[in-house]
Amino acid sequence: MHFYITESRKTQRANWIRLYTMHAMDAAYVLLVVLVVICSTPTPPPCLAAGATDAELTTWKCNNRTSYAPNDTYQSNVRALIASLAANASRSVGFANGSFGGGGGRDTAWGVALCRGDTNGTACASCLSLSTGVAFGQCLGARDVSAFYDRCLLRFSDEDFLSVPDNTQVQLSGSSKDSVTGGSREVERFGSLVAYLLGALSDLAAFNTTSRYAVGVVSSDEGFLATTKEVVHGINGMVQCTPEQASAACRGCLQGLMYGLAAAASSNGSIGGQINAVWCRLRYEVGQFYDGSPMLRLAAPPPTPSPSSTDKAGNGTKGRGNAATTTIAIVLGVVVILLSVFTIFLWRNNTKASREQASANEEDDQVGTSLLFDLATLRCATSDFAEQNKLGHGGFGAVYKGLLPDGREIAVKRLDKASRQGLKELKNELLLVVKLRHNNLAKLLGVCVNGQEKLLVYEYLPNRSLDIFLFKHPEEPLKSEPLDWHTRYRIIYGVARGLLYLHEDSQAKIIHRDLKASNILLDGDMTPKISDFGLARLFDSDKMTTITSQVVGTLGYMAPEYAVFGHLSVKLDVYSFGVLILEIITGRRNTDVFESVQEEPSTLLSYVWDHWSKGTPSEAMDEWLQRQAPVIEVLKCLHLGLLCIQENPVDRPTMLKVLIMLHGDASSFESLSRPAFIYPSSGIDSSRSCSRDLGGQQVVTTGLGSINSISVSEFHPR
Repeated sequence: MHFYITESRKTQRANWIRLYTMHAMDAAYVLLVVLVVICSTPTPPPCLAAGATDAELTTWKCNNRTSYAPNDTYQSNVRALIASLAANASRSVGFANGSFGGGGGRDTAWGVALCRGDTNGTACASCLSLSTGVAFGQCLGARDVSAFYDRCLLRFSDEDFLSVPDNTQVQLSGSSKDSVTGGSREVERFGSLVAYLLGALSDLAAFNTTSRYAVGVVSSDEGFLATTKEVVHGINGMVQCTPEQASAACRGCLQGLMYGLAAAASSNGSIGGQINAVWCRLRYEVGQFYDGSPMLRLAAPPPTPSPSSTDKAGNGTKGRGNAATTTIAIVLGVVVILLSVFTIFLWRNNTKASREQASANEEDDQVGTSLLFDLATLRCATSDFAEQNKLGHGGFGAVYKGLLPDGREIAVKRLDKASRQGLKELKNELLLVVKLRHNNLAKLLGVCVNGQEKLLVYEYLPNRSLDIFLFKHPEEPLKSEPLDWHTRYRIIYGVARGLLYLHEDSQAKIIHRDLKASNILLDGDMTPKISDFGLARLFDSDKMTTITSQVVGTLGYMAPEYAVFGHLSVKLDVYSFGVLILEIITGRRNTDVFESVQEEPSTLLSYVWDHWSKGTPSEAMDEWLQRQAPVIEVLKCLHLGLLCIQENPVDRPTMLKVLIMLHGDASSFESLSRPAFIYPSSGIDSSRSCSRDLGGQQVVTTGLGSINSISVSEFHPR
């Protein structure tokens, strides 16, 4: 037996020696090819300069769905592909992709390589050449391999993943074992600062660089005490996309990773973390981990005062968030300034018909010829706006389904020729939506202005609007199978992401002002898309709130401070979002009449609040959810909805905090105060949109009732 073990060990040792010898030869071969290519360039860098810093292997992934045999043709193709990618990336902007061998057959290897933006050509090639150690070591035999180093990444596969970039295929994360101490409030404050830094860096990388790379630091005078016994005053961050991506695509890619990393920082307080993906990646550490100076230096906004201290200070909330929004405005720089000047110019020129046409022409120039549709094309696509293609009718006109010659399905919003309303809303929607690109916003495809015809062309979303699935329509009964909890949660989460983009991540802060179930459209996968920006408004990022004399929106979804006094802020959308959450969970409209415990009719808000106060919140849930859904998760969202509809706007969370809470545990939520607008039903049909002039004396009412109608009604505060 002893002799058998000894022989086995000798055999095993010999196998390992042969394996490592082969790996060393592979690495030497790749490095030799890379150095020959680099040193033969017209202006060669120093071939063995000190800049070729050793790279640290962060993580890797071996997809073992299929494998290849040792010394297989595929292995030779991979070896040659890595050498080619390393050489090409070192001579360009640190990025290369391509394929090698097989002519698209089974032995063809496709690959992509990306080096960190602060890495020179020699160090880039050196880092990428190290990936052979993973390819033919840890992942020997795997046909789909991803290797992530602190200075570079490389992926190869036997499938053409380059044609359809999917960042979810390979997505690996990690965090530091050390964390922030001091309780949940300090951890949450640290996570918010991480999200603040990564959001600003993402904007900088996507919109203001060609390398799609940005590094920066945010400093906090107050600091954070860590488990290392050190006080942390700075957080360093890095974001990067592959440089061939368009600005909007890069920002969307980073955004998909950012919330997960920020949520993790807010839940565990880790003082370092990263998410590595193929098409974009991001990282934060308390120490500087990149070369050179930060491209962006931010100052932490002042800590958010508690409600009690705010009340004592009187108007102490006016300055909250000014530092954060001002810094973001500085980061956006010239882009935001030009956008503001352009917007003011258009608004000042929409009072006369001739100037309206001039503004429309300028907007068309801004949009570009690719967004201009011919009237004849749209007439043909909708069968000359046939009644059978009509999807609905709003306050400004009808919406029709159409089919373009290239096979794309579209939705066409057509302004009523006889309507005095709608032109302003159409221009407002065009001006705003053309600048917005987000997975949870309805996509504007183009515009057509031809004489009296004014049309907006959107992507067609087959599942139409959320209210069709939640509420029963006389003309369109509720589907037999109610929405499951997974779908409802995805809708809540998606709408929250869309609102956060409007409030914080778009080029200009935008308040929607008419968020409701009928304005949440659903695509074929039930992904929510916020639509109808006719009432949306640009908001001054230097102000927390402003006062408007024209109140527009939908009764039942309007926050009290806006409906009664015209106080406009992002907390208006937060309130509407809270009402929407309650409707999604209960399956009832906010205008439905409920029999309360006091045997008096009540609204949805007071009905849910009564059950919450009495400790029976599950009874307010949709009956189907009571039987099928995880009650704890549903109640967490119900709690979040009640937080969003609190009467004092200061008590309502921001959309960034909403996203963080959706990832967190309900035990960390703040205590609730009484929601706004709790009163018995007064007979007001709050499902209808309204417009009201706070400064005028004359009030006009209309019976127009439709999904997106804009009527004029009078209502009184409590």
